[in-house]
Amino acid sequence: MRAYILCGGLGTRLREVTKGGQKAMVEVRGEPFLQLLLRELKQAQITDIVLCAGYRADQLAQARDGLAEETGLLLQMVVEGSPLGTGGALLHALASLPPTQRYMVLNADTYLDAEGFAAMRAANGNRILAAQVADRSRYGSLQLSSDGKVQALTEKGVQGEGVVNAGVYCFEPDAFVGGALKACSLERDLLPRLINRQQLYAVDYAGTFQDIGTPSALADFCHQRYSEGRQ
Repeated sequence: MRAYILCGGLGTRLREVTKGGQKAMVEVRGEPFLQLLLRELKQAQITDIVLCAGYRADQLAQARDGLAEETGLLLQMVVEGSPLGTGGALLHALASLPPTQRYMVLNADTYLDAEGFAAMRAANGNRILAAQVADRSRYGSLQLSSDGKVQALTEKGVQGEGVVNAGVYCFEPDAFVGGALKACSLERDLLPRLINRQQLYAVDYAGTFQDIGTPSALADFCHQRYSEGRQ
């Protein structure tokens, strides 16, 4: 399976840590965060990777060969000429390197265990990974039917415990065929098309789910990962 990793954002909230660098390349104990993510994908037998790059694409380009050698993955890169948002970046990458079978999409600033990626790979149809969290305020909440069909995706800010969008998706090759290539949001523009057609289902996930989008979130990730003795 091919995975398209969205790593073109400005990483504004993490700027004090990255010092203007690429967010996915922020160091975690001397290794780029992206490298940790790629290892989990490989463990889930997802070996064909496309980096959807934009901001500081030069930094990703410089690191690509080393990352590919370290992980043993096929690592390609598509660079957007101007900011396209998460949806536009994906449409641009799909046009540049079209998938021939079901594919995965994920954010470059969120860490999950290989089990989550493997569960998505094993499922069929168009899927979104649903994580149970104690506080939904930082994430988009999901409203699901009894059979796991996604009925609505709510913006960030909903308080309390619940099921959220973990930022990992699997789509059939024709999921977004016919969509105009323009700047847009995956969450606000592309996913609602599938929801309206009743073609998006959730995969439950109870494993590690940590984003590094803010300095405090990155610190929490590092503390939890290495205080538990993980490498």
